Amino acid sequence: MSKQAETFRQAIIDEFGEADRQARLWTPSVNPHLARRAELAAIIESWYASAPPETSETLDGRSYRLEVKPCQYQRKLTPVVFLEAFKRLKKLKLDPFAVFTATQEALRKYLGEPFLDEFAPKERTGRRTFDVVAKAAPQLSKAA
Repeated sequence: MSKQAETFRQAIIDEFGEADRQARLWTPSVNPHLARRAELAAIIESWYASAPPETSETLDGRSYRLEVKPCQYQRKLTPVVFLEAFKRLKKLKLDPFAVFTATQEALRKYLGEPFLDEFAPKERTGRRTFDVVAKAAPQLSKAA
């Protein structure tokens, strides 16, 4: 990576860390830091668009360290999954329609994790999450 690209990344990481810190401190119902934090998160996520979903990495800015975590797990509940769940719930003498008004948690509760693993296996297709750590105490400013 070029020195210019590395400097650009450090600036993004540091601005993300600062926006994250300020967003956590903000208590009113409208938080002006969340929009910029979301923009910066999208930029950082774009760096990993073609990376394997299991990829995790620690990046350093000048003021913040950012841990880029693997993509979150998600399940895809297709009509085939619902049909199979419907059949199995009927065999258990349960009302299938009571379950289908709920979430994956209801399927897990009544049919178990093995059912979900077989018919809707977890895949790392969710968003990446970040942990950001200040390398030093932040400079206090009057306009937080």
